[in-house]
Amino acid sequence: MTTTTTTTVPAGHATNAPVSDVTPDTPAEAVWNAVAANPGATLPAIAEAAGVTRAVVKAELAALADAGRVTCVPGGHGDNGRRLPDTWAPVLPAADAAMVDASDGDAGENTDEASDPTSEPKVTVSPDTIAEAMRIMAEEAERRAAAEAELQQRLAEEEARRAKILAELEKARTTENTRRALADLLAAVTSTYAAVVAGDDAATTAGLELIFAGTESVRAATGAAPARATRTHTGNGGGSGFRAGRAAPRPLRPEVIAHLRAHPNADFTPGEIARVLDRSSGAVANALDTLVKSGEAVMTGERPARYRLAPAGTDGDAAASGTPATDDGMGAAAAG
Repeated sequence: MTTTTTTTVPAGHATNAPVSDVTPDTPAEAVWNAVAANPGATLPAIAEAAGVTRAVVKAELAALADAGRVTCVPGGHGDNGRRLPDTWAPVLPAADAAMVDASDGDAGENTDEASDPTSEPKVTVSPDTIAEAMRIMAEEAERRAAAEAELQQRLAEEEARRAKILAELEKARTTENTRRALADLLAAVTSTYAAVVAGDDAATTAGLELIFAGTESVRAATGAAPARATRTHTGNGGGSGFRAGRAAPRPLRPEVIAHLRAHPNADFTPGEIARVLDRSSGAVANALDTLVKSGEAVMTGERPARYRLAPAGTDGDAAASGTPATDDGMGAAAAG
């Protein structure tokens, strides 16, 4: 005996369509009714409408598809590239299909395309449209190239402007430092010259130290390399002095006493001072002996020989201050 079941279908479709291969009150009937009531539904929607699990719906849909009762429409891919779910629709008998076609006859010539959810509208692009698009793209490429070239040119001009400003600032700084160093050197030379004229040896020694220091300041301000003296010899073997353009040898004693004054609480050997001043240790030893005799330095050890600045209250302090240890006041006047 053949069993039939009443099927619920959407409005406009035939109702009470006999389905001979679906057993009543079974998951197959529930799935069929869900598909018939929701044509184009996805598997999760059919499972919810039928009230059964997705696994059961999947199996029943496969059986109904094999029986030719349902059809599957692949979901395709969305705009983001992700695959869309498949949809399912019932396969109606021929009589029902004819009724559907008759009821939809007023839809016009585009009925078939509207009933197919997978159909896409046809877009016709004319050659003129393509040519216009290519022209716009070419103009945009030219605009970008011109804009990039302009940016690079402006960047190069800005870098050149900054470099020029930095060079001008550096030149102004060098000029100012040189003027200050020369002014200090001129003051030292003037006061030392007055001490030489007055015969004040102590003030002369102190002034020479200022001159040497001022010369070094000028060299540092201008960035000039220090000149080193080189002796020349005549044909008879005698020394003829120094080459033209070379600096004369600088006195050693003022540099030695200046080093001792810079470190009043330290003892030094002649070799240690010679390494600092870049002079020979023998010449430094002779200068130290002279400073000891004048009371400006004292020997604190013999093996090895060590020296330090003379303690306060000695004649060396009077010499260091630029005033000789006399009562006539001439040294103070000359130093002023």
